[in-house]
Amino acid sequence: MKCESCKVWMPIVVVILLSVIIAYQFVEPAPPGEIRIATGREGGGYHSFALKYQEQLAEQHLKLDIQPTAGSIEVLKLLKAGTVSVGIVQGGTGHTVSSENLESIASLFYEPLWVFYRRGLPIEYLFDLRGKRIAVGEVGSGTLPVAMTLLQDNKVTQNNTTLLNLSSKVAMAKLIANEIDAAFFIMSPTSSTISKLLTHPDIELLSFKRDEAYGSRYPFLTTVRLGEGVIDLENNVPRQDKVLLAATASLVARNDLHPDIIHLLLTTIIGIHKESGLLEKQDQFPSDKFVEFPMNKAAGQYLRHGPSWLYNIFSFWVASTLDRLKILLIPLVVIMLPLLKGALPLYRWGIRFKIFRWYGILREVDSKIHDLTDLKEIEEESKRIKALQKELIEQVSVPLSYMGEFYGLRMHMKLVLEQLDDQREEILGKK
Repeated sequence: MKCESCKVWMPIVVVILLSVIIAYQFVEPAPPGEIRIATGREGGGYHSFALKYQEQLAEQHLKLDIQPTAGSIEVLKLLKAGTVSVGIVQGGTGHTVSSENLESIASLFYEPLWVFYRRGLPIEYLFDLRGKRIAVGEVGSGTLPVAMTLLQDNKVTQNNTTLLNLSSKVAMAKLIANEIDAAFFIMSPTSSTISKLLTHPDIELLSFKRDEAYGSRYPFLTTVRLGEGVIDLENNVPRQDKVLLAATASLVARNDLHPDIIHLLLTTIIGIHKESGLLEKQDQFPSDKFVEFPMNKAAGQYLRHGPSWLYNIFSFWVASTLDRLKILLIPLVVIMLPLLKGALPLYRWGIRFKIFRWYGILREVDSKIHDLTDLKEIEEESKRIKALQKELIEQVSVPLSYMGEFYGLRMHMKLVLEQLDDQREEILGKK
């Protein structure tokens, strides 16, 4: 038996499938299962945090490869070259490269600028360092551009001062050995280097007296206060309040990084950096403030409003898949709903149209039965009705709601055939 409803439903199914196939061409590719992050040297603060990221991301089945470097300048170069997708970058280094293709994901934590000098030297301002032997950070590090910027604005230059490119470990050793007069460091207050210098009897920490001037001149710097005894309460380290300038470490990514990976990175770093520290308040970081590169739109929205409801309900990879496939809802909503809504009326109209067509044939035959005088014509009309009757019985399927009209049509066909037989008998009787 022929499926009448298929004539309606099959085209609808085909249209929907074609729409879905076309829409699927615009679905974003799945996020990669592996990315690479650039950090500072192994054992440093940036590298330590990257190891924490790596551990937590592995639980979400994302592999994070860690690329140690000499510092933020090298990290930025790797990002520009596309060697890595993400990097932890120190504030104050963004001007060393073009911001093209780079975006900020979030600022992570404060990194104070420490200026240590030999106790006994008359140093209250940075310009007092003129003529001294100063370690300003090694080439490729984030300390070097910040130190050089501040020193140059205070007219401390290579022409009047000995500026040395030394790593933090070498600078600490030379400062303690009295081989240099001062050294710049940008690192966490929990660093062993900072702890050792703060407790050394011959080393003093500079307290910035013009912190507001520096903060207004350099957007990447902010003021933090290191209270008396904050580092070591028992030994009262530092011995008095200190005002420090602080850069902010940020997570920077290439602008072609998959948005779902950005979401996963933010979820990870929020869990690690939201707690308060010696200088940070609870939930102060990660933040969209204190960044040097344009803020990634998806990251900014996440930091302000949190994850979407999909990621609150499902695991990351399930939510990511559903989020990418949401574009398929367009053909389902725009095309499928109107088609489905109109399919049933169309089907009903098709059934009624056929019934009316058959009744039209019956009326045509019925209207001329009494005018038929030729047996051949009567036979042709009988064959016509019988063929229609056979088609109706063998090839047509109608819903139960139309069975009354269906059986009525069959009875009327039988009645017309009987009238044709009566007309045949009447003609034969006359002969």
